[in-house]
Amino acid sequence: MSARVRLRRAARGATLIELAVAMGIVAFLYLLAAPAFSAWIQNTQIRTASESIQNGLQLARAEALRRNRGVMFWLTSAAAPPAADWLVGCATPSGAGAVPEALGDCPGSPTAGGVPANTNVPPINWIQRQDAADQQTTRPRVVATPAGANVVTFNSLGMVIPNLDGSPSLTQIDVSVPAMPAAVARPLRVTVGGGQIRMCDPNLVLANDPRGCQ
Repeated sequence: MSARVRLRRAARGATLIELAVAMGIVAFLYLLAAPAFSAWIQNTQIRTASESIQNGLQLARAEALRRNRGVMFWLTSAAAPPAADWLVGCATPSGAGAVPEALGDCPGSPTAGGVPANTNVPPINWIQRQDAADQQTTRPRVVATPAGANVVTFNSLGMVIPNLDGSPSLTQIDVSVPAMPAAVARPLRVTVGGGQIRMCDPNLVLANDPRGCQ
């Protein structure tokens, strides 16, 4: 066989049948990997949302210590069930005989009529707020314990104290994607007790794994 013939055959390229077979293999591999990849993305969003809530709680406690006064953490989402939206701020007492918030003590914009999810709370000047949409974590949903709670307040010693409006204090926040199959879902839980804030895995037992919940 001459060198010209060999060169012509080497430059021939792939046939339509070879391309179709290759595309079929790629499509099959994609079908196998897509569910696992989708579950990985959603579980990553759950962790991101849980860490955001944990960071917000830790910020509220740290600001209470730094400012030597009560600072509150709110879950502010109006969705049902709520998303991982939150706000940290100082309460501004209002009404006859109330002492207004000291100018500049809490930076940011004052909320009008309280937090959207809890309009009984007096207006506040927020220190920091976070929306799930800003972190691309609108899919995970949160379930608070006790039911209906969305506020927790820390005092100047970093301990949980009664909320200004008398509402029950948050003790637990479960984060999950409700539509995910249980076999691949990795929900997380953020707990608040005394002055302790912890994130754990409700599917694990603490006695067997330090990542587990009690």
